[in-house]
Amino acid sequence: MAAPTRFAIAQRAILSSAATLAILEATTSLCGDNAYGMFPPAAPACRSALACRWRAHQLWTAHSHSFAGQFSSARLPRDFAFYPDFFTAREQCTLLRAALRKLDSMEGTRFRRRRKEFLRTSPGAQDARVQALFLPDELYDFQEGHFDGVIKYYREMHVTSWPEDMPELPPLLERLRELHPEQDTQTHILHLASGGAILPHVDNVEASGSWILGVSLGDERLLRLENSSSPKESYELPLPSGSVYVQRDSIRYNYQHSILAKPHGRQRLSIMIRDRKTGGTV
Repeated sequence: MAAPTRFAIAQRAILSSAATLAILEATTSLCGDNAYGMFPPAAPACRSALACRWRAHQLWTAHSHSFAGQFSSARLPRDFAFYPDFFTAREQCTLLRAALRKLDSMEGTRFRRRRKEFLRTSPGAQDARVQALFLPDELYDFQEGHFDGVIKYYREMHVTSWPEDMPELPPLLERLRELHPEQDTQTHILHLASGGAILPHVDNVEASGSWILGVSLGDERLLRLENSSSPKESYELPLPSGSVYVQRDSIRYNYQHSILAKPHGRQRLSIMIRDRKTGGTV
């Protein structure tokens, strides 16, 4: 049986974590030399399953113009790219810890004192699983509504720097930079409460650039995209923890997008990176 092409392997590896794991298991014997034959002889060998998966992500990025459309055209609108299994659970924990630290640091002493007391007295509060890193809703100063009415039950902030005592963090942020152009960017953290949601909206064309990248951490929520001029054209996409999406051009300004609330939902945090509009502010 002929070995799978590097194109097919990379595409399947990106589509889902289940597919990724199946590929890794099926091709274990190749991984010690040059995983799946995906890379030219000069490429470094994959030394672990994690390295193999990351190589697939790198190949996806390098070839996004050649086959991203083949994945999105049947299921998602043009100008939308999706990476459902971009970060491992350990990497998600690193990103989430860093983002929560930033958000927590801007809150008043009352909430910080309550969180400290909760962590001191609650067994299992240091659980390292992604969802367990969120504390109960009442320990955060969630806002009931955004000034424009779009976001419900949330905390947010713009980020200009990240914690410097987390050496594992910069490589993760660098991987995100490989997915977007080298431009003047702004990073924004948005933390939704268990009952939080983002209502349908179109981005402000006067304040935003041409693209936005979003990292999903925590509870899986449903992203809905609806064509503003043709309401019957809509798409729904689950955003699992560790996934990354990129919206560009027509998606940003011709489609309403929303993050749906759900019964018995849990907290979700997103890290969003966008380009600044030349001559404007966000």
